[in-house]
Amino acid sequence: MEYGLDNRSVKQNIGYMLAKLRERGMRHCLKRSAQEICRFGVSNLAGMIAYPFCAVTNTKFVPLYVRSIGHLCREADCYIKEEALGARPRYNSIVLAGRGTVANAHMLDYWKSYGIKTITSPVLCALLGPLSKNRFTGYDISKYVFDYRSDFPRIQKMYRGRPPLLKLTDIDIERGRKTLEKAGVPREAWFVCVHCREDSYLGNVDQSNRSCDINNYFPAMKEIVKRGGWIIRMGDPKMKAIPRMENVIDYAHMDIKSDRMDVFLAASCRFFLGSNSGLQCVATVFGVRGAAANYSPISTVLPYGVDDIAIPKLAWSVEKERYLTFPELFDSPASNYRLDSSFSAAGVKLIENSPEDVTALTLEMLDITENKASYTAEDETRQARFKSLMNPSHYSYGAVSRVGRDFLRKYEHLLDRTKGT
Repeated sequence: MEYGLDNRSVKQNIGYMLAKLRERGMRHCLKRSAQEICRFGVSNLAGMIAYPFCAVTNTKFVPLYVRSIGHLCREADCYIKEEALGARPRYNSIVLAGRGTVANAHMLDYWKSYGIKTITSPVLCALLGPLSKNRFTGYDISKYVFDYRSDFPRIQKMYRGRPPLLKLTDIDIERGRKTLEKAGVPREAWFVCVHCREDSYLGNVDQSNRSCDINNYFPAMKEIVKRGGWIIRMGDPKMKAIPRMENVIDYAHMDIKSDRMDVFLAASCRFFLGSNSGLQCVATVFGVRGAAANYSPISTVLPYGVDDIAIPKLAWSVEKERYLTFPELFDSPASNYRLDSSFSAAGVKLIENSPEDVTALTLEMLDITENKASYTAEDETRQARFKSLMNPSHYSYGAVSRVGRDFLRKYEHLLDRTKGT
């Protein structure tokens, strides 16, 4: 549902399609528009036929994108929180999750405690698919985080201060701890999950700008170990292996890896040190803080978790031969670019955060978890100045999460509209 003709307003659709036109080109957009028009007709016809049944039974088909762990967490979290806040009616919710299509089946099981029913038969999912893509029998969840103008900051603010929706079961805690013990991690040890997005997971999807090099995280990992913690390197077996280090477990390449362990680790770490990938959202929905480096595009830099902190990649202008200031970035379409080809065409090169910047972010989060973090009046002013550069067209506009303190101190000059380096 790339253009979402089913459920968005005309104004939203026009803005979204113009953004896609800039990024993908006319041919791609015409092809996808034709496909969406056909889907729009089929799904609405199916919706009108099934509407009487769904109305009588108060049923909605929820188009949860189960193939991605990030969307599996964030959209479900927003959907349930809206009901808890009284911001939408309560429905008998059905999610189509065909066998073999779910990024993490154990994660999906946790949402079932909130009354979400799943259909796993591939045949039924194919037949019922149109019912989740129309206004009659479906519920639009693309507005939460899939849209360029996402709705999650509003829900984030409204729900702030309440406990997280999810809590690990006693069975998962016990199994997880026993498994970690077998891997060499003491039962009472605290640990931090570390994950850097790599291109190997999705392949060539023109989004290498979101990926980063885990080597730049090694100094930060060593600081965590110095403070008595362990490191659990998260990810999938396609990721490059990391060298042996004290108190570091390369879980991504171990035979103990499973959907259950992925959830346990993310939900029970002291905090999650990551990048712009969906895996960190597993930690978030269980109430675990996150610190993320190398966010791209810059409009996404305020993370989903209310207590999270993040720092963006810097943007180098090939034409101007300097870093673009933050005002320059937020004033340009590049602030919302998702594709490598878009940045390249605009003459913008994204620069990964240095090991020093990642370490500073990590130390800030370590201090936060130990109630030692301190912020000066100048820090709060810099934070406010950065957020003031954003407007409703920016993905994370209005979010209450924060940009890393030391990053803004170091690059304060980039907050000035008239300066660059």
